[in-house]
This record gives sequence, C-alpha cells and structure tokens, in this order.
Amino acid sequence: MLNNIVLIGFMGSGKTTIGRELARLFENVLLDTDSIIETNYNMQVNDIFTNFGEERFREIEISLCDWIKNNVNNAIISTGGGMPMRYDIRDIGNVFYLEAPLDELSKRIIKDGIQKRPMFEQFSAIDDLYQSRVKIYKNMADYTLNALDSANEIAEKIYNYVKGY
Repeated sequence: MLNNIVLIGFMGSGKTTIGRELARLFENVLLDTDSIIETNYNMQVNDIFTNFGEERFREIEISLCDWIKNNVNNAIISTGGGMPMRYDIRDIGNVFYLEAPLDELSKRIIKDGIQKRPMFEQFSAIDDLYQSRVKIYKNMADYTLNALDSANEIAEKIYNYVKGY
C-alpha cells in the first residue's frame, strides 16, 4: 500500500507551501520534485528548460517519479505542475489536487516572479495549458481541495482525511 501524499495542481496552487505544512503535521519528509531536480542538476528549473528544453526536463521528471515509486514510502510529495501530464501520479501515492481559478493563480505567479515559471513565460495561451491540465488533475485526484483556502486549512483537511477523522 502506498502511503505517500502527493500534491498536484497548476503552478501557483501552493503545492510546496502546503507540502511543508503537511511535513510538519505528519512529522515527515517533504520531497519537492522541482527542488530535487534543481539540486541534482545544480540549476533552476527555468535554466534546465532553457539549456535542455522541455522534453528533457519531462524525461528527468519521469525518472524521478520512477525512483519515488520504487524507493519512497510515507512521504509528502509536491510535484511540478506538468508532471501528471506524463506520469500516472497515482502510482506513487494518494493524490490531492489543489484547485484554484486561473485568474487567482496568475496573480500568485506574477507576485512570485514569472521568471521562475518557464511554462508561464513560454506558453502564450496560458488558458489552454490550464484547461488541458485541469482535466488530468481532476481525473487523477483522490481528493480535490480549494487552493484558495489557507495553507494551514488545506493541510489540516488533508491530515484529517488521511487520519480518517
């Protein structure tokens, strides 16, 4: 049985922030897939996109997912927004989709800095990207949460759901 908690959602949905709070609540490790890739390649995700292209980045993500599937249990996993497009995330744990409207996500992305979000920069029709991803997120999710709630509220809901409260 997979005991990993996997957070999915569009860029800006709060996966990493909520993952940190879940790691605290569960007294467990957080694996942020983008951070792992950045550490392994000693460069930011946007630099990997620039230097190697999106296709290579997605191959790296898939390799990481395979490694997680075969080696990780009882962890909190925050995924990159595009990871569920190429990999069945359900294979690595219980999937929680952080759902928010695109206009709110866009505000968060701009506030955080667009340069950190290569898909936001490169994809002129961001609405199309959002719509295509949302369908897959919803299909893969065991549970959908409103990402407009606070990180603490969302983490508490996930904690209570997993603990069976």
